[in-house]
Amino acid sequence: MSSASDHILHAIVQDGSVCLSYHLGIADGITLLSRRGHEPEFSAFAEDEPPPVIDARAKLDPHQPETRHYRAILRYSANEIRRFSNEIVLTLP
Repeated sequence: MSSASDHILHAIVQDGSVCLSYHLGIADGITLLSRRGHEPEFSAFAEDEPPPVIDARAKLDPHQPETRHYRAILRYSANEIRRFSNEIVLTLP
């Protein structure tokens, strides 16, 4: 079950890149994760960068549309708690 407050990660496709923004809230840090094409797992690609974060990586196959999945891990160091954000799914044409 999710609420509006769970939607801290937002993204748009712009000029062939993905522009990610987020609301950190009271978290101490953030790690952005992505999964491209048929990759089986998420991997980190940015940590503690101020928004907007631009994912300008080339598509795995430049001749085919590519689906990308994004998540964030919010860190609350005072309590050693990590929380996952909502998942964003986009397709690069």
